Amino acid sequence: MKRAASIFGQLSLAVAALALVASCAEEIALQTAISGTPRPPYEKMGLTMFPGNRTAGSLAAQMSDIKSLKVNYIRATFWFDTSYMSSNGAQPSFARFDGIVNAAEAAGLDVLPILGYVPNWLEGDANWKTVFINDYVIPVVSRYKGRIKSWEVWNEPDEFKFNVLNGSADDYFDLLQKVSAAIRATDPSAKIVSAATANATSDGITKWEWLQRLVDLGLSRHADVLNIHYYSDMEIEISSIGGPTVRDAGMPVWITETGKSGQSAQKSYFDLNMPYIDKAVNPERIYWYCYVQGEGRDEEVNPAESYGLIAYYNGLRYESTLYTHLKTR
Repeated sequence: MKRAASIFGQLSLAVAALALVASCAEEIALQTAISGTPRPPYEKMGLTMFPGNRTAGSLAAQMSDIKSLKVNYIRATFWFDTSYMSSNGAQPSFARFDGIVNAAEAAGLDVLPILGYVPNWLEGDANWKTVFINDYVIPVVSRYKGRIKSWEVWNEPDEFKFNVLNGSADDYFDLLQKVSAAIRATDPSAKIVSAATANATSDGITKWEWLQRLVDLGLSRHADVLNIHYYSDMEIEISSIGGPTVRDAGMPVWITETGKSGQSAQKSYFDLNMPYIDKAVNPERIYWYCYVQGEGRDEEVNPAESYGLIAYYNGLRYESTLYTHLKTR
């Protein structure tokens, strides 16, 4: 019964927000009439990157290249894994994180680290949240206090569960409360970004219900930014449901993932969808996914299937239509 009521509420929001959809379309049409094309919000753009992937060069070279695209923000996972802590109680290693922060600072880039995941030795442990906070969150936030301005707590917790989360908004909210308290005690100036679900429009309104549940539980008390992932072509849901959800939350919103697979399609997706996203939910930042795709050091992806602005395949470098546009605009 409760789920039915929730669905009815969301559908009511969708109906009530049809005027916003029309407003988005009218605004984009007006911009097109005036300038020939609606202007993407370049100043809000960031990039998700995989620092361990070195197919595009050293970390310093990649950061420098990203900055040359006139992008000011990057997003990267600070993995809690065996490279950080080999076993319970072992000495942590900050070498990878130091490398990311140092290279980003040298290039003049703002880093949004994802605090996420657990090493295999912690999976299934009922006490994992305590270990996650005491042995990972607090030491990491302490080390980069004053250098890192924002922290994203986990990534897509509805799907990336690692045998510790159950995928529900309630379980993630419990984690967020605890992590948020630890971050604020360690660095009160830091901004806390909630985790987004997997693509918000991938499963009817289920992802939006998950987000609404998070808002209803009291998201604004434990996070400073509401987070959405969006991989769609002007999908009506982001304006008809996403817009009202954001307004109901009363919080700033960041889109920390959007993008298109297939390098030849990226520029057209960017031109069409970035203005629509901007109008629909007015985000402060929009992070494109991604610079180079893949966690592996030498991982290559076919450019016809890659989300990356840069792709390496069979040892050859490929640059997407969007990369060329950003590089030369």
